[in-house]
Amino acid sequence: MDYHAYYQQTVYPKIDFRIVNKYPHVSLVEQKKTTPLSQLQMVMLVALTGTGKTTTLDALKQLNENDIEQGMSIIPSRREVADWIAIPTAQILFDEPIKPVTDRVQRFHYTGTFAKHVKGGMATAFSWVNINKEYDGLIISEGIRGSTEITHALTHFQNWYIIELALHPITRLKRLSSRKGGFDKVSEAGDVSFLPQDLQTEAQALLTAGDITEQALAITKAESENYGLYPFAAGEQFDNYYRVDVDDKTPEQVAQDVNRIMKGLMNADD
Repeated sequence: MDYHAYYQQTVYPKIDFRIVNKYPHVSLVEQKKTTPLSQLQMVMLVALTGTGKTTTLDALKQLNENDIEQGMSIIPSRREVADWIAIPTAQILFDEPIKPVTDRVQRFHYTGTFAKHVKGGMATAFSWVNINKEYDGLIISEGIRGSTEITHALTHFQNWYIIELALHPITRLKRLSSRKGGFDKVSEAGDVSFLPQDLQTEAQALLTAGDITEQALAITKAESENYGLYPFAAGEQFDNYYRVDVDDKTPEQVAQDVNRIMKGLMNADD
């Protein structure tokens, strides 16, 4: 099945959103005046949940470089692309009504289902976004994660540059446990059984001490089932992949590292 055509013909007409108001340069259907994102240059900042991606993006904005802030606002976020493309497509494939999904575990279920049908998962969903030809500036996104999505993007969209933030799973669990974000909603209890044996004892001790939460474990378990537990392992095979280890670094330091990579990419294209 041509799932892109299926989305445009069957799913898109049933979605209730006002994308034009928020993203004037974007269309989710192909038009003569647009170019598919798959053909454009883009920087993808990727990371597993709890690594500090959002904090890093906020720190990047504080560098007072207008092209960075503008580049971040051009296209929808991963959550929005999931809401507008991956999740409704999966719901229709399940013969379910299109409706909002806030539970993180359920969202992983739907995006995982989308990926089982559509090769490349969310990387492909992002490639279906179209940009007005009048815009020729920087595009920055945080839209993909996991080895399957990253490999697909690196292989099929070679104008996309992947910068991955890497952090140890236990540290990610601690950070995720301390977050107060309204998006981190789950209805399932969590346990340590999904972790590698060498991490289970440490995680159980932290859980007993109240240093990590069942909610964080449930989110990380659901994510790991779809995207793995560790950063992308095959990055050295690709010229358009970069990795930043964020252990023991402040958000400002991470943002500076990312900014240096981005400047190098931009200068290389001049």
